[in-house]
Amino acid sequence: MTATEDRELRRAMHGTLQSVQPPPVPLETIIRRGKGIRRRRAGAAAGALGLAGVIAVASLALSGGQQPAVPPAAPAITAGPDGVFASGTADGHPWRLAVQNIADPGYPCLPGITINGTDADWVYPDPGSKGAVGLGPALPGFGFGFIQLPADINGVTVNGRHHVPAVTVAACGDRYHLVGFAYSLAEPLQVSVTNPPLGWSRVITMPVVSTQPPGPTTSPETPGLWMNTDSASREAVSQTLASGTRPGGQGWNIKVQLGTGGECYEFDAAGPPGSAQMGYCGPVSTPDGPETIMALPLGFPSGTGATGYAVQVSPRTARVKAVLSDGSSVLATMQVVNGRKYAAFIVPDPLRLSRLIWLDARGRVIATTTALPQYGYVQFHP
Repeated sequence: MTATEDRELRRAMHGTLQSVQPPPVPLETIIRRGKGIRRRRAGAAAGALGLAGVIAVASLALSGGQQPAVPPAAPAITAGPDGVFASGTADGHPWRLAVQNIADPGYPCLPGITINGTDADWVYPDPGSKGAVGLGPALPGFGFGFIQLPADINGVTVNGRHHVPAVTVAACGDRYHLVGFAYSLAEPLQVSVTNPPLGWSRVITMPVVSTQPPGPTTSPETPGLWMNTDSASREAVSQTLASGTRPGGQGWNIKVQLGTGGECYEFDAAGPPGSAQMGYCGPVSTPDGPETIMALPLGFPSGTGATGYAVQVSPRTARVKAVLSDGSSVLATMQVVNGRKYAAFIVPDPLRLSRLIWLDARGRVIATTTALPQYGYVQFHP
């Protein structure tokens, strides 16, 4: 892929800004993660981050209705450049799946499955893990999936006729044996293994990527947020990004949790019994990908109460300056968590966030934006 194609791909898949307004999610559901299986549905109402049941609802993507997005390929056991293990075209849009380091330069390696160089999913070399992701309005009607296979399985069959070979990828000192493919969300998907080894089923059930529009009690998965199942139980990394005291004396803190469950934020403010808490998971970007600006208002949907903000920033960002509606400003607290840099701060009620400014180590402005969320998130590329 040329540099020009890559730039066009980034613009096509992400655009400059993508706004999401999901319903509120109680804090306790952010932390809960079952061992051995991960169920996640971003933005589900009444705190339902879990995905109840895993059902296959997709079919192998066809380009122009004729050729498969992942055509039958010659056997291949070595990954392409930059950890790419699958690529193709869906509805005229090029795509690629890769295993790459999603930590900032200079920090310990953190492997993740990425789609088109961003929208990552933290992974371990555990056969049996699998994931699927949709890109929403950027590429409606299509999803992308991966499966980690044992070394003695050389590929899978999709819809009984398309053989997708397994590819071995080396990343962060480990080896990953993977298949990857694009699929249409309009028809059922069938993935099978010929002569499966002991402990493996002939049919592989893939996670679901919803195609349903939001309803009064449900909403589709967040674009760019991977749906996974059968991931090995791993301890997530959780750390406080910022803390302090609000006017009136109430303490507050903003945390991030990064693990096989994704990148989740929570805003917790001490107060009288029944005080609101807020948490939400957003897409995991790469160091050179778009940054997710997350807004966590305590008073949603009333519009009253403090709002917590968190941003996973690029490595060259030294400070983030928040300009508030009364003209005052706040320099965000910067933290590095598991090799990834974050900024976090709060905006006390009744003030609102007017502008975010990114600064480098010399105090020079890198980027600025006024297109900011009041709830949910936007993606912004400085």
